[in-house]
Amino acid sequence: MDRNAVRENLAALRELRMWTQVRLAREAGVSPTTVSGIENGRISRPHFGTVRKLAVALGVEPKDLLPRYRSGTIPASLSLEWSMASDDEEFERELETASIEGLSSLSDQLDDEEVRLRGLYGEARGDEQRRLIKGMIRQVAANSGSVEASISAHKDKLLRKPPERRLPQGEHPDTLGPST
Repeated sequence: MDRNAVRENLAALRELRMWTQVRLAREAGVSPTTVSGIENGRISRPHFGTVRKLAVALGVEPKDLLPRYRSGTIPASLSLEWSMASDDEEFERELETASIEGLSSLSDQLDDEEVRLRGLYGEARGDEQRRLIKGMIRQVAANSGSVEASISAHKDKLLRKPPERRLPQGEHPDTLGPST
């Protein structure tokens, strides 16, 4: 198991919600020391019960906090959390093989997240928090643009018709041979 994966995934999901470690601990029913320990690497193998509590508090599946094994398959679900946590190369690669339904779902999630972040920006206290939220809005907008481009490319592929087959002179399209 990649010992950094749990801590990186936990920190990314917590920061995505703009929660402090204390808030996450309170929501999950664990101690702040536990959250801090996992995120800074002092607790390298958290108990699965703890991972489950943290996942429930964050609104994700426990597997979303565990290491992602790269097997060349696409994510089971193109989620907002995955789009924000993946690097640009992985994100673009997975979009290429995603279904139109998966892309549409991710597009909706990104749109909702942008609305949520814009609301948070209006409520932000201080320049530092505004800068953080602006950065997140930029990332959501960039990801949204990539998803929309992938949807367009996917639709273009579906709309392309095979080239028309020219019939020999005198052959009718509804018959197997020359017209009489």
